[in-house]
Amino acid sequence: MKKKILQKAYSAIFLLFFAVPLFAQEETALELFKRAQELQDRSQWYDAVDLYQEALELNPQYGDAWYNLALCSYALGSYDLAVQYAGNAAKYARNFSAVQNLKGMALISLGRVEEARSVFDEVLAKFPNDIESRFGLAELDLLDGRISVAEGRYLDALKRDSRNRKALLSLALVSAEMGKRSVSEKYIRQALSYYSGESEVHYMAAYLSAGSGDYRTAEQRARSAVQINGSFDRAYALLAGILYAQKRYDEVIDICDFRIGRNRNAGDAWCLKGRAQERLGLPEAAVETYSAGLSVSPQDEVMRQSLERLVRETLPVEDSARDSWAQFHFSKAAEYGRNFDSAAERYEYQKALSIAPLNNEIRQSFADMLERDGQYELCLQQLKFIQENYESSGQDSGVQRDENSPPKKRTRAQIKNDDAIEAYESLMKNNIAGRWNVDPFYLDKTRWNIGIYYTKKPVQLFHADLEEIAAGAAKDIFNGIPSAYVDVQAEPVESYGEAFRLARTAGREYFVIMTADETERTFSIDAQIYSARTGSKISEIHVYRTGNDCMAKSLQRFRQGVLDMLPIRGKVLRNVQGTLLIDLGTNDGIAAGSEFDIIRKGCVETNDSGPGVTYNKKDLLGTAVVSHADEEISEGAYKKRGFYDTLNAGDEVILTRNPAASDSQENASAGSGSARPAADLQGNPATESARQAELESLKESLRPASRENDLIHLIRSIL
Repeated sequence: MKKKILQKAYSAIFLLFFAVPLFAQEETALELFKRAQELQDRSQWYDAVDLYQEALELNPQYGDAWYNLALCSYALGSYDLAVQYAGNAAKYARNFSAVQNLKGMALISLGRVEEARSVFDEVLAKFPNDIESRFGLAELDLLDGRISVAEGRYLDALKRDSRNRKALLSLALVSAEMGKRSVSEKYIRQALSYYSGESEVHYMAAYLSAGSGDYRTAEQRARSAVQINGSFDRAYALLAGILYAQKRYDEVIDICDFRIGRNRNAGDAWCLKGRAQERLGLPEAAVETYSAGLSVSPQDEVMRQSLERLVRETLPVEDSARDSWAQFHFSKAAEYGRNFDSAAERYEYQKALSIAPLNNEIRQSFADMLERDGQYELCLQQLKFIQENYESSGQDSGVQRDENSPPKKRTRAQIKNDDAIEAYESLMKNNIAGRWNVDPFYLDKTRWNIGIYYTKKPVQLFHADLEEIAAGAAKDIFNGIPSAYVDVQAEPVESYGEAFRLARTAGREYFVIMTADETERTFSIDAQIYSARTGSKISEIHVYRTGNDCMAKSLQRFRQGVLDMLPIRGKVLRNVQGTLLIDLGTNDGIAAGSEFDIIRKGCVETNDSGPGVTYNKKDLLGTAVVSHADEEISEGAYKKRGFYDTLNAGDEVILTRNPAASDSQENASAGSGSARPAADLQGNPATESARQAELESLKESLRPASRENDLIHLIRSIL
């Protein structure tokens, strides 16, 4: 009996001993909140979010937990959640202005700028001295391009709190953007003296030093940032960019490997590592790095551009690996086709074929698209290429080699293509090319020589060499446009004067000075177009796109902007008893009734200022009116000027008037409408698609700037 009593006592003690820690592990909402705050202070956002949510499960009316959860969501870029959580915090938290200001900042990030403005105005109406609401209004000013107004708001905030960290850092960044380097350095030194133990302050100081070209100081400040906070990934990324600018590529690769080891999804680290390997002369390693990076970050357009350029330059055209990289654009083309976006569909097919020109599946789909759009001559060209490529590849072409070999069976696709080729060739025997015995696809239709030059920032926040990559991509997008030869200067230019000298020496008609900018969700191109003969500015193109494919959409819009200002210009191929054969057709925007001036060869010049061309009246040989137009060539009636007929083959024609195209013509050329010159003699829109593009461009220019950039991105990151 006594033994049983002792056993029960021991069991009770044992259960009590182990049960106490179990009960002790249950934390209150307040304890969870405090632990979450500690993680939040170390920028461990995900872990902090988890603990805040646990605290809210215990106490759903915990206003401070809702507010800090909104702060973490904002830091992670989940702006819609930040707005939602701030709304919940407003019901229970006592710090009204802080909650509303956070909500306003999240609304700005979501692009809901008017809602954000009303939130900040409401806060200032109740609390006239509130600093954070002034920061919000300053960011709205920056989005609208009013930098000096934003500077005034930050100065106003600094007057109310002379040691305010965000005001000091924001003023340092804004002053640098306005070119006031000494003022910027003054503010950043103040911030460093007050907050020397904060890694973010050293990070901003490193960025500003790099921006002024002082890489030695920038490196020291970036290293201070990572020494203070070893998990500060943005500081490691900036340090790698600073080392890359100093051509210390082995060290860059080491830092990129360190970042990738911590976070395999760091797409910018993969891209920078690939760029460094390229600079070291390791193209195979760079291709492998880019491929690995795109496997984890497939929407990184800058990295994809780098990979595709390297593949085109280094891999043999027969390499089967090209097919896998072309598949991305092939799939995109099919997606755009389902959405009836012919221009984007054509762009993706051309990108895919530039990577894998021998891929018959992609080329067949491209031919099907051309047939659907009514471009039968181009479709026939693609089908013939497929036929020739299949036979030259050594595969079984379905043709019996000799009388002793067994009969071959053609595949269904071969039979379909061969029948289509035979049918199209039969139909085209009586077209213009057939009647004049001319193959239009061997004609030299190049009329414009354009140079692209770019300026470069000392360091980029997201992708190194962004401007160089964007300029190369801008050149590539003109491939396949027969009327324009576009080249890009490999190295950045220091000034307009250097670009003008290079363009004029090269004998170009126009030159473009472009810059590119990006954030995590946006891409923009700013370009100035100049006459290479006189150096005068002709036009400006400002493109800003957001979301997926923003780089591709920006490049397409840039190309359209350049082509829309170029006059439609061709040459006379033949003259037979007053009937001319001209190397322009419906693919160039020409239709029956189009009118041309005919000018002596070599006598057309670009205007001294503004778009369009000019020539001496003595060089005007006559006029022509198109009577029939095929896809690539047309014929028309010639009316000479003066008593003698002095017209020769090779003399130039310039469009002076274009009739309104019919619906069928517009539909047939819908996919190519943004891929051809589209102006008349004076540089005015000559086609319906160009007129619509001009209206869209005008609407875009009338909108507020509202563009994110590095400055806004950095200021927004200051918490």
